[in-house]
Amino acid sequence: MNCSDRIGALLALVALSISFFLCVPTLLASEPRRLTDDGRLKFSPVFLGDGSEIAFSVHDIPTRLTLMRLKLVDGSQLRMFPSIEQHQLDVTMSHSGRFVAYARAGTSPQLPLVIQDLVANTEAVYNPLDARGGLRSPSISPDETRVVFGQSAPGGQQIASVDMQARDLKLLTRASGINTHPQYSPDGKRIVFSSSRDGDFEIYVMQADGTNVRRLTTSPGMDSHPHWSPDGKFIGFTSRRDGNYEIYVMGSDGSDPRNVTCHPERDDFSAWHPSGKQIVTVSERNGDYDLYLYDLEAVSP
Repeated sequence: MNCSDRIGALLALVALSISFFLCVPTLLASEPRRLTDDGRLKFSPVFLGDGSEIAFSVHDIPTRLTLMRLKLVDGSQLRMFPSIEQHQLDVTMSHSGRFVAYARAGTSPQLPLVIQDLVANTEAVYNPLDARGGLRSPSISPDETRVVFGQSAPGGQQIASVDMQARDLKLLTRASGINTHPQYSPDGKRIVFSSSRDGDFEIYVMQADGTNVRRLTTSPGMDSHPHWSPDGKFIGFTSRRDGNYEIYVMGSDGSDPRNVTCHPERDDFSAWHPSGKQIVTVSERNGDYDLYLYDLEAVSP
C-alpha cells in the first residue's frame, strides 16, 4: 500500500468513527430492552397476535434452526413445533391467528413452504419448482387468501405467491438478480421487497399483483429486510449505507429515512409491534446476538 492509499484508508476510518460518534437516534424514547440473553444466532423475529409474543428462528443446536416463541411478560420461551426435528425458519402468522406459514427443510436439498390452518388442523406444503430450490420470508395477505415469498427460480431469485392450499402459483417478479423478503402492506394492496436488480440491494414496492414496481431507496450500501408499520405509513428496514448494519425507518414512499439503532455492531431483522410504537430487532452486542425491543417516539415522514 502506497502513501496515498494509506492516507485514504485512514480518512475513511476517521469518517466512519465520526459518523458513529455523531449518530443520534431520532426515534427512540428510551434505551432498548434486551429480551434474550443466550447470545445465539437468531433470525426474522415477528410479533404474534396482539403482540404479547414474538416468534423467531434460533440455532438451538449448532446444526439446526428451530422456531421459538417468547412471551414478553416474563421472557419465557417454548418451541413452536416441538415434534419437528427439521430446520424451521421465517415464520409468519395471519392477523386472525388462524394460519401459520414458515420454511421447513426436509430430507431433500429443497426448502419448502409449509402453511398450517390451526382451525381446521390441516397442513399444505409448496415445493419449489427447482430441484434444489428454496424459499424464504413468507407473508400472509391480510384477507388470508395468499402467501407471498421469495424463491429460487431460473434466471435469479424471484417473488411468487400461492393460495392457502399451497396451489395456484403466481410469479410476481421476472427481474434479474435477487428479489426477496416480500411483505404485504396492512391493506393487502401492495408488497414491499428487496431487490438487487440494479446492482445493489434496494427497497422496492409493487402492487399485490406484481405491477407498478417503484424503487424507494437509493444508497451506496445494502438496503434489505423491509417491514411495514401496522398503519402502513412507514417501512422499517436494514441498511448498510453507513458502513454498518443499522435499522432505519422511512415513510412508505421512501421519504425521510432515519437511523433507529446507531450502534457500531450489527442490527438486523426489524419487525413492528401491532401498536406501531415498538420494534424488535436482532442485534449484536459484544459479539452476542439477541432480541432487543425498541420503544419509538411518534414518527412522521
